[in-house]
Amino acid sequence: MSDFIVINDDLRTMDIPDSTALLGVESDDDVNVIQFKMPKVYKGFDLSTFEARVNYMNAGGEGDLYIADDLSVDPEDNTKMTFSWLVGRNACKYKGRTQFIVCMKLFANDNSGTVLKEFNTTVYSLPVLEGLETSDAVVQENPDIIEYILRCMRESGVIDPDDYYTKAQINSMIPSRLPNPQKLTLNGYEYDGTAPVSLNISGNNPMLATASGKMLHVVDAIEYNNALLVLKDSNNDTITQATIAVTGKNMLKADTFESSVTTKGVTFDTQADGSVICSGTSNDTFAATTGTVDKQIFEIGRTYTLSSGKVLGFAYVQLLLTFADSTMQAVISKNAPATFTISKAVTSCVASVMVAELGVTVDNEVLYPQLEVGTYATLFEACDYEEVTYDGTQAQMLVQLEHSVSNIWALTDGVANMLMSYDADLTERKIAEYVAENIVSLPSGARLVAIFDGVDTVTLGLE
Repeated sequence: MSDFIVINDDLRTMDIPDSTALLGVESDDDVNVIQFKMPKVYKGFDLSTFEARVNYMNAGGEGDLYIADDLSVDPEDNTKMTFSWLVGRNACKYKGRTQFIVCMKLFANDNSGTVLKEFNTTVYSLPVLEGLETSDAVVQENPDIIEYILRCMRESGVIDPDDYYTKAQINSMIPSRLPNPQKLTLNGYEYDGTAPVSLNISGNNPMLATASGKMLHVVDAIEYNNALLVLKDSNNDTITQATIAVTGKNMLKADTFESSVTTKGVTFDTQADGSVICSGTSNDTFAATTGTVDKQIFEIGRTYTLSSGKVLGFAYVQLLLTFADSTMQAVISKNAPATFTISKAVTSCVASVMVAELGVTVDNEVLYPQLEVGTYATLFEACDYEEVTYDGTQAQMLVQLEHSVSNIWALTDGVANMLMSYDADLTERKIAEYVAENIVSLPSGARLVAIFDGVDTVTLGLE
């Protein structure tokens, strides 16, 4: 008999046997079965009436779930239940460690999908070994898609809610083209990210563009050979000597957080790209690693988005802003991005990666802290923060940088305004403006991706 992962009586922790040392190899699909055993009753609740599922996040940071179809009472011990996880390709899509929890949900009997009770274990992980895939891996599972399809089919009368369907039977009912349950609303209609959107734009046509402000967001700039950068003080006099900070879209420094620190039972390891790996069990509240963020990044009236780059887990990224009037604001991104607008002068900013709760176990939970200009989170970009010396001449320094330039601000006190003219392709700006004007809502935790074909079509999608 296969060894079981035992969910303990507290329904929060699990014991993983030594024989269950591997989840699979890259691109494995439905070849490994993980067996679970758990209590049948918890605090008076009969868990056999609940639905068992495994929520997981693969080593690439992509979250998904598996709904068990074999939850049953253990014939050898009627105080226990068993179920299994047939590990699909999505869980083994990348080498590394796949994190997972077990979630027990009790749904209402009115087919509304309302969750009445829910229990979750803490996060565990199993390794996925390196493989060799010669064609693009196909993601065969979609978050909550089974519930979505069942609900639609029940409402249409196709499914009798009193009938029981196995996973195989359900799969046979799903149409070949699935709607995305995380939908955008564009121009009053629902858009699922599966069709291109024509914005009637043209690329590769450089033109002279300008930018001004205490912090310059020049994400649309492509050529800097003829860039002219001018710094002014509060009297509008030109400054000829200053230190400038230049970054890509991620405005955090790679060394914002300590390279490795253990505090309150949790170890935080910062990687070269700025990502942070958290592991351990917190023995006190608010275990954290902290660092400072340049206050000059924040400009009154500008909107920013903070993201952790994950959709599952306990650790989170926080910015603690202090304003000139001595008030403070905490911006937190746990498993969804956080968007905020600056309304008053910022005097300091402290960034933290944190596990707030006592007794929480994090097992190599990876965060990808990113602070960027805009109203939505984009895919993580390694932190490319560089300080350069400005001498009042044309901005040839920007050409010599190894990374793309999206943001520029002055670190020298007394700089009240920056003005820049440069060759630019406004394609990305047009895309951003279209998105800002037409997207009414973006689902929590979803990321919008825009791919430009270089001619006149932009394909929008969700991740």
